[in-house]
Amino acid sequence: MPVEDPGCRQCPLKAILILDLTEGRPVASIVGVHGIRNFSYYSAARDLTGAMQAIEADWQKWLGEGCRAYDPLLAGPSQMPVAYYADLLDRGTGMGAARPDTLEPFARALFLEWAEQTRVEAAESNAPAPVPAGRVTAALRQAVGLLTDRYGARCIPVITALVAELATYFDPRFADRRRRCRERVADAVRTHRPRGLVTHSLGSVVAYEALCSAPDLRVDLLVTLGSPLAMRNVVFDRLEPPPAGKGIRPPGVGEWWNLSDKGDPVAAPRRALPLRFDGVWIDRDITIHRFDPHRVKSYLRCREIAEVLAPHL
Repeated sequence: MPVEDPGCRQCPLKAILILDLTEGRPVASIVGVHGIRNFSYYSAARDLTGAMQAIEADWQKWLGEGCRAYDPLLAGPSQMPVAYYADLLDRGTGMGAARPDTLEPFARALFLEWAEQTRVEAAESNAPAPVPAGRVTAALRQAVGLLTDRYGARCIPVITALVAELATYFDPRFADRRRRCRERVADAVRTHRPRGLVTHSLGSVVAYEALCSAPDLRVDLLVTLGSPLAMRNVVFDRLEPPPAGKGIRPPGVGEWWNLSDKGDPVAAPRRALPLRFDGVWIDRDITIHRFDPHRVKSYLRCREIAEVLAPHL
């Protein structure tokens, strides 16, 4: 039977560490699942254990800052396990693609589709005529211009990094990597048995599939931050299990909260998640950073995340 650490009773957000007396290991109340551009942890540490320790320290620090922004008396988590999978998606490039013209064909196609879906969302014009073969550079230039007009120039490296990692995750040639990513998330949930799962960016896709594929995984609260789950033809239609009209709420999930910055280019289209998935409890627009609206540090440091987590801790 789990027993609360007696030092954690004064405020809910301190109640992060629970001792499982039957198995002799700590059980974390909150587990994270990282998003894009996190291979640097692995390349710096040169092993999985070191990468996990480094990213967990950062997430714990940033979420603690969010807790104190919400209430100065809240100390934040005493530990913050993060399911780490970035090493599985790197194919020797260090996930360093910075420009759309450096993308491989599948990732380039996802980039162009992302721009097209953005155009449709904004309803700027009728769909342009298909770009003839041999004019890939022109198509990319047009896509970059459209996305820049919609989100600003800072969005291009973010979306480029996203589609590069999505291309590896969704490519059938690398199905084993996709399976192993989901297993990392499932193992973290089984090991720590958290009350809440906080997922960011691509991590919301990996976590969604992991939770759907293993009905025994149960969390009271699923939080998706800056999630691309609703993007048609890029993410939504490629999910497992395939959505039958609408996506499902994973069977072991209690409440599902989605938070996204109004200017986050990855969390697109805006306000679409409840329309495309059953069981999204709350979908809330927030503002985390004027110039970098997708960064996980800014999401975890915002007072809204602490407000969401507090009742579940």
